[in-house]
Amino acid sequence: MRHRRDRRRRPQRRQARILTGMGILRDRVALVTGASSGIGEACAFAFAARGAKLVLAARRADRLDTLATRLAAAGTEALAVATDVTDESSVERLFAAAMERFGRVDVLVNNAGIADSTPADALELALWHKVIDTNLTSAFLCARAAIRIMKPQGHGRIINVGSISARVPRADSPAYTASKWGLDGLTRALAIDGRAHNIAVSVMHPGIVATELGGGAAASRPAELTAAPEDIAEVIVHMADMPDHLNFYEALVVQNKIPFLGRG
Repeated sequence: MRHRRDRRRRPQRRQARILTGMGILRDRVALVTGASSGIGEACAFAFAARGAKLVLAARRADRLDTLATRLAAAGTEALAVATDVTDESSVERLFAAAMERFGRVDVLVNNAGIADSTPADALELALWHKVIDTNLTSAFLCARAAIRIMKPQGHGRIINVGSISARVPRADSPAYTASKWGLDGLTRALAIDGRAHNIAVSVMHPGIVATELGGGAAASRPAELTAAPEDIAEVIVHMADMPDHLNFYEALVVQNKIPFLGRG
């Protein structure tokens, strides 16, 4: 009977949190990679709006510092850590800094990534490694570090930012496609391994987003063929703002007018 009563009270507790603005993310620590621009920067503000504390990681220290200052001015605790997420030692320093400042990491958003559109016959091995390391290996390194923290906590959430290319590839993009399919597979594997420790691992596949990625080409498209970074950030934060025993495993945002579904 006690178990049944607790289950009936869950919706009431959830409604109370919504009405009072006391969401699950309030005072939790969210670590966002690739935070200096685009989706990562938008995520920082979206998490801050829900009362989270932020750890911001990217290579561009000046942009990170500016972002942290803006968040602090709005009343959000934020730590900026210049990080090369493809470097094991740099990732270890990032998570050590997060623990020193906040003592915990509740949410990891693996957002760092690069785009590439080079056909296979012109693709140098060095570029292949750069794309795979940035889009896939970095997610593994950060997830591994996060899991080592989240296991003792008894909960945690990792959200990987994938791509619709993990579902339907574009032409002339073998490295990028492979990296995002690999990220989708990594997500599935970690979601299984994390279950016993109450660590939810999920993936968010954006469509075409108007960011600097890929040289900013998407920003020149008509508005109806792109999404704003803020649109994607809201989905990511919604995926994180769930009770710890639930996993919003997968999300995909696609523009209505791009040829993703159906046959031409």
